[in-house]
Amino acid sequence: MNGSALIVEDHPLYREALISLLRPVFGEREVKAASSAEEGLRMAVATPDLRLILLDPGLPRMNGVEAIGAFSRAHPSALIIAVSASDDRREVAAALRAGALVFVSKAVPAGVLSGVVADALAGKVQTVRWITPDGDQTIAEEGLPEMPPRQREVLTLLCQGHSNKEIGLRLNLAEVTVKMHVSSIFRLLQVASRTQAILAARRLGLQVAA
Repeated sequence: MNGSALIVEDHPLYREALISLLRPVFGEREVKAASSAEEGLRMAVATPDLRLILLDPGLPRMNGVEAIGAFSRAHPSALIIAVSASDDRREVAAALRAGALVFVSKAVPAGVLSGVVADALAGKVQTVRWITPDGDQTIAEEGLPEMPPRQREVLTLLCQGHSNKEIGLRLNLAEVTVKMHVSSIFRLLQVASRTQAILAARRLGLQVAA
């Protein structure tokens, strides 16, 4: 297997289990491991051929959405698989919106996780997936969260590719006010960047002109 893998997991025993799972695929020297998102990001930046990231979104300090977004920006071409003890649908949806390709429960057998990794690396995972001990689960899309009409306008223009300055000119708003609206939108959508906001809004049903 060409390329490297990175494991970001703070539990020592589970981290070692993930290392053992990936070494037959990538080779011993090509599997790196970190106990925090911050340490993992430093490793990711120093690993140009990174292909796969296994990440626990429940790490301390940097939260799951923030960490996944940071890894997505650091390595846009790397596949991110979230491996978590959580079964909260909102956390699952937020992780997938932030850039994870698959959200896998830590309770699944090692063989299931190994199969998910193999499918992802082979390009067989075409849509985001949530995998639990009971199998694949549906990720219900509730639609866009409630937000004031002005924020909806800002989000629509953001999805059309306009800068904060352009949005301000179109809506007759100061640029600093637009920035405040954009920050609020990020919090509502549980994302960390404009690109993630656009993807989340479109997945949640916002229709915008091309």
